[in-house]
Amino acid sequence: MHCCLTHDMLAVTIQEDAKTFYFLQNIAAKNFTKKIGRKEKMIIFKEPEETVQRRYFLKLISKIYLREHNDQTQAGIIENAIDKSIKISLLKPNQVIQKMSIRIAIEDNYAVIFDLGSHNTLFASYLKSYFKDHLVRIRPKNGTITLYPNSDQTAVLLDKLVAQKELFGSYVEFHYDRAHYEAYTRTLMAKKIRRNRHNALFSLLEDYFGILGCKMEDSFEIVRSNYLALVKKYHPDSCGLYDGDLHVKYVAKFQEVQTAYEMVKMHFQNSERCIA
Repeated sequence: MHCCLTHDMLAVTIQEDAKTFYFLQNIAAKNFTKKIGRKEKMIIFKEPEETVQRRYFLKLISKIYLREHNDQTQAGIIENAIDKSIKISLLKPNQVIQKMSIRIAIEDNYAVIFDLGSHNTLFASYLKSYFKDHLVRIRPKNGTITLYPNSDQTAVLLDKLVAQKELFGSYVEFHYDRAHYEAYTRTLMAKKIRRNRHNALFSLLEDYFGILGCKMEDSFEIVRSNYLALVKKYHPDSCGLYDGDLHVKYVAKFQEVQTAYEMVKMHFQNSERCIA
């Protein structure tokens, strides 16, 4: 038995031991709902409701591995791979390990095309699960799979995918224009930066509205009315003291209100919402 742990999968290859493979396959068939596979290959995907079964199954694999290799450290890693998908493959005597060659192209609309040359049900199912929050369209007739990005996370997942050298007991090679691919992933990450910057500005603007006792959907008339009331309340002269903590607090609050009002007023002007 050979085990390999990647960022999202525990790959178990059983060499020339069909009895052990079919034993594990039979247990998996009875205990797991989300799985795909065929004669000598099976992938079991993580399901939160099946944690107990997964712990038992991984412990079983760990024991088999420990019996063969006497490697307690690796056996412990296998047993604790609770958050990974589990792939089990049987390598028969004199079996030639297959090689998958996948071409990747990027369209102008940022869709990613995986071209396998012919339809591969196992890879297609794996890709749909791997990019679970994305739109993935499978075209069996021409052997292509189209991935539509939905966030900067697409770039992270793609990088991890193309770095893999083995899938389903087969060697895998991804062919793509590196310069084009890197430009594509940079674009996706740049969108994240712009979105984060926008979110930060939105949060700050929301704070300014809050200082004025308003909500972001309030009209400028409401904002100005609240502003005038706060200015009157917190004007340093209104506290009747020119020394001491109270005066300092009034000055600070007055300045805070002034700043908030100027920023909110600018927001209304930039958004072309009517202001008096």
